[in-house]
Amino acid sequence: MSEEELYRLLSTVRWARKATYRDGVAAVATAKGTLNFGGGAKDAGGRVADALLYPDSEHGRRIRGL
Repeated sequence: MSEEELYRLLSTVRWARKATYRDGVAAVATAKGTLNFGGGAKDAGGRVADALLYPDSEHGRRIRGL
């Protein structure tokens, strides 16, 4: 993947730390709507990588607000 392709993939990501974009991908939303990032990279790393690399996947659409 070229640097340009990587920037294109990342440019559409919603970087705000909101449950709307992160729940089920990099974090879990609590009952109050806050995010719990417990579990760390081993737990969420694969989901995050898939979300970034595959914009049309369920997680990819979520982090892009689609």
